Amino acid sequence: MRFIVADWGTTRFRGYLIENETILDQVSSNEGVSALKKGQHRDVFLRQCGHWLKAEPDAPVLLVGMVGSREGWVEAPYATCPAGPAEIAKAVVPVDLENGRKGYIIPGLFCEPAPGAADVMRGEETLVLGAGIENGLICSAGTHPKWIEVKNGRIERFATYMTGEMYALLREHSMIGRPATEPQDPKGFDLGLEAAERNSGENRVGLLHLLFSARASVVSGKMNSNLLAPYLSGLLTGDEINGALAQFGRPASVTILAAPERAELYVHALKHHGIKADIKDTQRALIAGLSRIVRQHALG
Repeated sequence: MRFIVADWGTTRFRGYLIENETILDQVSSNEGVSALKKGQHRDVFLRQCGHWLKAEPDAPVLLVGMVGSREGWVEAPYATCPAGPAEIAKAVVPVDLENGRKGYIIPGLFCEPAPGAADVMRGEETLVLGAGIENGLICSAGTHPKWIEVKNGRIERFATYMTGEMYALLREHSMIGRPATEPQDPKGFDLGLEAAERNSGENRVGLLHLLFSARASVVSGKMNSNLLAPYLSGLLTGDEINGALAQFGRPASVTILAAPERAELYVHALKHHGIKADIKDTQRALIAGLSRIVRQHALG
């Protein structure tokens, strides 16, 4: 079966023509959701993927990612956890393409991972469905890493952490990261992980104190300035993992969905906890997840 996909994020548009989980053709541009105004999405899609629509008149069209957000083409209400391919397929939102043809926006998911806490995702749910995990814990490690619990092939619950964005804020807009120098010494990452590991139980002093302590260590001469940036990354990543393990338990292994460089950092960090990590290719997971959704719903 052939189908057309728009993987439409905040900064990038990526289009794919798919057959049986194989990419036949693809396009990409910088026309992400943040670069567009209301009413422009249809024209962008037709310019990028219109030739596939004409060549494949019966191919279903799926749109995934931030295209379904408030800033996107049409806001697609979140489906609620627990959810699998069937529930997500039932919640897709149609948009008009051309000549009466429709595309379908994948809705994303909402959950309450803990009492009084709310969480959402758009796009990662499709990756998880295509990761091939029936039961286990998955980490989708991007700017806002998400830890996702899968039970019987369905997304049970998840929790999002501000790790990447917080690191960028500290490095670029805070006095904490101002003393950092280049070239960075990667040993700082392990020092940060170790500090995060110590920050538990009776020894806990709090992440906010440790962040200021990082600056204090540099300006007092206790830490070399080229260790600071990777130290902050390790500290934040370690604190994220501490939080995830406290919330979801300590599994024997975690599946990582991320770009290779970022994924390797998580593999390394999880070794500190004695946890094995398995890296999955995100593009393959996306296509496999969308294929599962297509098979659940007559999209045409």
